[in-house]
Amino acid sequence: MLESVKVLDFTFNIGFGKFNEKDCLKADKNSVVVYPYNSFSPVDLSSEIVGGGGVVKKLAECSKAIDGSIFCGVKTFILDIKHISVAVCNKGRLVDIVDRASNYLGDEFGTSNKIKVFSTKMGRIGLLVDSDCLLESSWQKTAEHADIMLCINRGNDEISKEEVRLFSACYKISYVYVDDNSVEWHEFSNAKH
Repeated sequence: MLESVKVLDFTFNIGFGKFNEKDCLKADKNSVVVYPYNSFSPVDLSSEIVGGGGVVKKLAECSKAIDGSIFCGVKTFILDIKHISVAVCNKGRLVDIVDRASNYLGDEFGTSNKIKVFSTKMGRIGLLVDSDCLLESSWQKTAEHADIMLCINRGNDEISKEEVRLFSACYKISYVYVDDNSVEWHEFSNAKH
């Protein structure tokens, strides 16, 4: 079952638990579908590249069927390198796999140095992956280029939600926050975007 959230001109359909293709296909057309990190087991990117894994293909096919975008939290690995990532598919194709840019807790997952903004029919979505949504520098880099922030965080932590609320208010940008068990959002009617 998908939970539907309307923020600004965006319709977000949030799926919880394991990825369910039938539920995904029930999403509103032209919507943004979001799945947190507990949707898939860790994804072997080397297997996905040669077409053996099927996770990316499944997400891309669903994005084509709904004529929209899918943002899915996934733990990825290739060789011995692990990442906390979000797979982004739009209208039948993989657009990007965005890795977490910060690792201030020093866990076993690698980082990249990219913060991403994705264009959709409804506007620009700034994507903050896992703990990136808890750092002001991530908001500062992304907010000026986005109409809304999408924060996909692992776990379920009230302190994380408080940080997101604070940065959203500071930068006056609407947000949708998704973790393994909940969704939260806020729309700024006087947002600069």
